[in-house]
Amino acid sequence: MNKNLYPYKFFRGYPQINPVPFFNLSLLRTVDWNGGDIDEVTVAAKQIVDIDSWIKTFNDLGDKAMADHRVGNAIAYYRWAEGYMPWNDPRKTAAYDKHVELFYKYYAEIFDSKIKLDRLPYGDTTLPVWIAKPKQQPRGAIVLHGGYDSYLEEFLQIALYLTEAGYAVYAFEGPGQGQVVRKSNLTITPDWHKVVGALLDHYELDDVTLIGASLGGALAPRAAAGDQRIKRVIAWGVMPNFLNVLLSTRPKFVQALVRIMLKAHLAPVINLVMSIQAKTDPMAAWGVQHGMKTFGAKSAYDFMRKADKIQIADIGDKITGDVLIIGSDRDHFVPPSFYKPMIDAMPNARTLTYRLFTQAECSGSHCVVGNTRGVLDLMIEWISSHEKEGH
Repeated sequence: MNKNLYPYKFFRGYPQINPVPFFNLSLLRTVDWNGGDIDEVTVAAKQIVDIDSWIKTFNDLGDKAMADHRVGNAIAYYRWAEGYMPWNDPRKTAAYDKHVELFYKYYAEIFDSKIKLDRLPYGDTTLPVWIAKPKQQPRGAIVLHGGYDSYLEEFLQIALYLTEAGYAVYAFEGPGQGQVVRKSNLTITPDWHKVVGALLDHYELDDVTLIGASLGGALAPRAAAGDQRIKRVIAWGVMPNFLNVLLSTRPKFVQALVRIMLKAHLAPVINLVMSIQAKTDPMAAWGVQHGMKTFGAKSAYDFMRKADKIQIADIGDKITGDVLIIGSDRDHFVPPSFYKPMIDAMPNARTLTYRLFTQAECSGSHCVVGNTRGVLDLMIEWISSHEKEGH
């Protein structure tokens, strides 16, 4: 295989290159998961102060990388330029198509030799699935998916790393993610067991490990609760309740007030408050707009109601397999304290392991961005130990 085409190496570290935590995480995710250049991204980070400057900066980075024949870097930059474009931006569809076309053309050799790109029948459409199998007899099967704003394409090196450890990997995009929401307009569902179940049925899989990243940390356990073929589930993110995660950066009294208004069905009030906040907080504006699209919500109120259904408490007692929960001590989305309600919600799990990564390990961020190799090694060791125990 052409070494120049082999996916980038994992980046280790979590420097503060932008003062806004939301931007800082995405900048480093561009490097660690997508193939951006840390030095180039660090310089560009100084130009980013809002969503508009983000989009322009990453489009410019992509154009420069293409001019320099650094296609791997350009793919990362175009992916993130599109990622934060509003859904009503006329450039968004073309930007997504450009990123995906470049990706599969650049990595064609990998998809000819190491990964099969397949289509999973699902309702009236199909879901994209990568199937990667080791040369030897697989140690087991891993099913992998993302969360709130994930793309299948950013799991390339992760899927390959797990395959090189001896596992058959089935990575997919589900409703509300990547191509599925953009092309088929399918939105996130609390019935995630039906999505994963369709994959298990189609590929005749049993005794699998399911890994869900970020919001997948709630979706994957929900799938495990509804399908006993999932013997081991890894929540790559502490997500006991997605609405609580959305509200976690707000003052406690605001969180309580929103809950009261939701319970009282005060939709006009919530929608008014969110529209006012959106005018002064571009991050909140993007988050609500993205949530409305990916959840198929008609308003901010509707989005919050749907987000509240992505939780563990209502299904956790049905999880009877082995569970690994992975958290980070400086996750600006998810307070470390969220681990307890998530653990308490799964009283019947066969085994339950919680691992908190820390800033000292370059791993204090959301989804342990900055030490992906470390978290994958943990997963591999955990899966292996529980397989040996016959679970």
